[in-house]
Amino acid sequence: MEIVHWLNIINFGLVVLIWLVQLIIYPSFAHIDEAGFVNWHRKYVKRISSVAIPLMLAQILLVFRLVFLKSNLLDFLMLSGITIIWIASFSLSVPCHKKLQKRGKDQAVIKRLVQTNWIRTILWTAIFLTGIFS
Repeated sequence: MEIVHWLNIINFGLVVLIWLVQLIIYPSFAHIDEAGFVNWHRKYVKRISSVAIPLMLAQILLVFRLVFLKSNLLDFLMLSGITIIWIASFSLSVPCHKKLQKRGKDQAVIKRLVQTNWIRTILWTAIFLTGIFS
């Protein structure tokens, strides 16, 4: 099925992206010069959004399509995981980024961003693996 093929590609892109963010990008926030942090962060958010948002939209649209076409348990599990990722993104990650943009470099907010991002990292990894086996 062509939808599954495209979904697996999108899932792979998201899992690679989230692991780069989790292991390299977010931890590097702590090492960016305070004077240039807000400007750098603004550019980062704009650029990462131009990659992440299209992938996230494509993923959810493809999973919705799968759920309506064949409606099996694995597809519902992927949809549930994606829903939790979206909730975590908008209730945890986005507020952290807004605080960093408003306040500047804040080690406590950076630490929270890294810690709470494990939710998305684990779920996107699970969704990728689920997609391979569905």
